[in-house]
Amino acid sequence: MVDITVAARGCFFLEICCAAMVVCRPSPDYCVFQKNRLKCDEHLPHITYPSNITHLELVNLNWEQLDLNRLLEKFPKLEELRVIGRNIVNVIPPENRTNIKVFELKRLLITNISSDFLKNFPNIEVLNLEGNCLEALDKHFYLGNLRELYLQRNRWKCSNDLEWVLNLNSSIVKDSDELVCHGMPHTGKPLIAIAQYLKEIKDQCTEKCDCSLPNVVRDPKTDLLEPIILVNCSYKDFTELPSQIPDMTKILHLEGNSIENLKPLRSNPIYRSLMDLYLDNNQVTSIGALEGSYWLTHFRAFSLRGNKLTKIPAYALDNALEKNSNMPNAVRLFLGGNPWRCDCVFTPVFQELLQKYAPQIKDIRDIKCSYVQGDQNSLVPISEISRSSVCRFPTEYSAQEALDLLNAVLAFLIVFILSKLAYDYYNFKKTGKLPWIITKMP
Repeated sequence: MVDITVAARGCFFLEICCAAMVVCRPSPDYCVFQKNRLKCDEHLPHITYPSNITHLELVNLNWEQLDLNRLLEKFPKLEELRVIGRNIVNVIPPENRTNIKVFELKRLLITNISSDFLKNFPNIEVLNLEGNCLEALDKHFYLGNLRELYLQRNRWKCSNDLEWVLNLNSSIVKDSDELVCHGMPHTGKPLIAIAQYLKEIKDQCTEKCDCSLPNVVRDPKTDLLEPIILVNCSYKDFTELPSQIPDMTKILHLEGNSIENLKPLRSNPIYRSLMDLYLDNNQVTSIGALEGSYWLTHFRAFSLRGNKLTKIPAYALDNALEKNSNMPNAVRLFLGGNPWRCDCVFTPVFQELLQKYAPQIKDIRDIKCSYVQGDQNSLVPISEISRSSVCRFPTEYSAQEALDLLNAVLAFLIVFILSKLAYDYYNFKKTGKLPWIITKMP
């Protein structure tokens, strides 16, 4: 083997050098030749190249565009082409058929690959697009006779339509497990898993509702991915809870409807995985149907603001919160804006519940007594009213109330005395007998 270094601006002895191993070092760039292989770093000299080169590797080229037509004019017999590193943004595909079998475009700045990019690569077997700036591929991207496709370390955008991902042949994409999303909300999450979740959500989404995937997390116990599915059915004229929502839905918004019955939370298994339920401004009058239910001991957020609740089974709710697996940090409860009844039976027990779970009840100051004209507790936060104002004992009556009671007693005595006097007079006239008290007087 002969190793020749030529210190010049061009490789003037290319024809001779390529007979063996030749290192041509035009300053400041250099090329390495070995038989039918050529590797150039930073620069491809403007010289005549041997016609038998089948393997070409270009490294760190400071080009913005790679025109394969011009390149194949110089190297018509190329079977392997590797372009690795630096600033290429755009690649112009060949207009004529090529012999290339292996094509690598790695660690460049390519942002787009057309759907018919490979149409003039009838012999293509390997395409490597690692480390570029691709956000998506066309869902009709032509794979031709590809046997191996490499796509990792790109900027795959998972907020867009990912139908193209599901169209990929998993046996061809050799690094499918390494493909991850770039950018919020799924940075670093597996691309294929996200695509599958989004398709399932789209197929199962409730009519009239909007379904989305705001996040995907890993279960710390199993290390398996768990989708956080959000369904928004707010202000859609629902009169009852939806009978069907996507599997594993975690967050459901139903604000501004006319829902009253909460029994499906107990009876419908689709709600077993539901964590956050927002039912603000509906027609709910009671949560009694949830007493002892699985859902009430596993929810994370439950909002009933602006409904028609006057009372709740406080002891049942207390028991459910004691058992809730998300207590104490994750549970959020909203109960404000309801017409709560304030009396001596319900209010003291409800106050104890509010005080016990104040960290979890996020709108505690909005939980107020309903409006009753003349009632001093109207629209006062229940957590702040005194128990004596709703439960009055005999020792707590006011002076006016005591005077009213005394007047009533005196009126009764006066009526009694007058009645007795009339009776004694009538009896004396009829029998001549004096009243008993008169006969005893001295």
